Amino acid sequence: MDYSRLCRGGGDGHLEALTGDNINLIAAHLDVTYTVRLAACSRELYDMISKDEGKMHHWDEPCLLMPPPAYWFDEHWDVARTSRLHDTVYDLVPLDHPRRSVALPFMHDRKWLGANGDWIAAADHHEWCLVNVYTERHIPLPSLPDSKIDHSSFSYQPAYSFNWGPAIDLLKIVICQVPTKGGRYADYKLIALFDKTIFYLEGGGDWRMLEALTPAPDYPNYCDAIELRGHVFAVDETDGSTYFWDTANENLMLPFVIPPPVVDDQQYAWFLAPSADGKRLMIILTVNKIGIANAEVPPDIPYAANGLQLRQYPPVATYVFELDPLSTARAGDFLWRQVNSLSDHSLFLGLNYPIIANLKKRESKAPDGTLVPFMRKNCVYTAYRNIRYNQYPKILRCNLQPDEGETVGVISLPKDGWDSVRQAAMWFKPALNIARSVLPLKKQ
Repeated sequence: MDYSRLCRGGGDGHLEALTGDNINLIAAHLDVTYTVRLAACSRELYDMISKDEGKMHHWDEPCLLMPPPAYWFDEHWDVARTSRLHDTVYDLVPLDHPRRSVALPFMHDRKWLGANGDWIAAADHHEWCLVNVYTERHIPLPSLPDSKIDHSSFSYQPAYSFNWGPAIDLLKIVICQVPTKGGRYADYKLIALFDKTIFYLEGGGDWRMLEALTPAPDYPNYCDAIELRGHVFAVDETDGSTYFWDTANENLMLPFVIPPPVVDDQQYAWFLAPSADGKRLMIILTVNKIGIANAEVPPDIPYAANGLQLRQYPPVATYVFELDPLSTARAGDFLWRQVNSLSDHSLFLGLNYPIIANLKKRESKAPDGTLVPFMRKNCVYTAYRNIRYNQYPKILRCNLQPDEGETVGVISLPKDGWDSVRQAAMWFKPALNIARSVLPLKKQ
């Protein structure tokens, strides 16, 4: 059946002939993006599909966006590029429900670099762009300034370096503000996060390099960045120091530096996120290595609900701190306050812009102390931190208020190889309400 015919011209006799059961049957065989487009055909269809969310889709809860497991294997880029990179159908995996497929035709011969809401930042060997998952609107992005960065390709992989010498690694594109129709799709704000430098872009402008305090060769070692209230924040993985710049200043003067909330000999993985109200900066740190003293790897536990492989690990120290950086900057007193509970919320961190999900209807713990249900409130979920390689090898769920002896829930994915072309799994929240705000919702 040509499903697109159902959505033409506000109804030409097709929709009236379909019952609710028929609509559910059709939607059950569509991927997530086409289900949203079907819901946009009429208000009746929107209502039918939205009411059936408990059976088929789980809108507005973070899912893992990843390649199908059949494509997770090691092969050289040159070979894999011709055999696998053309594939544009991915898995969208709710943490406690059956996985769905999602068609992303615009990802042909591209890799994603980051995401926020309905938008994905993607790149081929020549261009960066923003693309809307549902409408496929494509926004080309300007190139990085030639005066600062050399861009080349090696074995089909993009490579970057400062003009004055050292190579730098692109970690991700942070979509701080998504483009909107009201802003003529030119109101986006982006951060190009490299390990040794940062560029900032506002729609319609050019990339601007954010200068750091450390001179070459003692570059910062950035690992995460966000934009909050007109300021760019970036955390240094070496010690957790956080730099921030005022983007309203065209010269982007040298940044303030916020000391880390914890100073010890432990190695942490650092993440940044805005608070739920968007007013405060949160810094999240987890112990960078997880495992058991005798180096035994826990067995995989297949999760029948969605096919994921789960493991149990000993508790991992996870901390969340917050501050109002703008008020403390004026006072010159940066004092982090520890956050002991996220209440009904959970944080989903990784390649995507941080997601703060309200999970009021979810439990914070499993009734019987097991790993499932895997989606819970008052937890921090961490996934891949950058696009280049599997620097953070597992997807973790850490409870901020664990019971004594409570283990850490881990989603175990096949190991990456240096030449793997696998896209880094990231968090994505499917949203049916896009049918109301973007797609042409018609009244029958």
